Amino acid sequence: MKPAPIGEGLALRRVRLAREDVYVLGGILAGEDHLASIHGEGACADGRVVVAIVTASARAAELDAWLDELAGPLGLERDP
Repeated sequence: MKPAPIGEGLALRRVRLAREDVYVLGGILAGEDHLASIHGEGACADGRVVVAIVTASARAAELDAWLDELAGPLGLERDP
């Protein structure tokens, strides 16, 4: 799989979540004034998937707050 684009001025976060929740997460991020983009990275042994989330460095704190808020409802876990 192609790695997520990352460069100057961008921040990257990785999360694990259920495959069926990837579209929900993408819709939420797009609905928040295109807060971030998601890029598939691979599958986990437990059937979940890892996605990379890329945003502008200036919006990284906003993205972190959204990810914290969505952790419970979507069951997502931050991936180091």
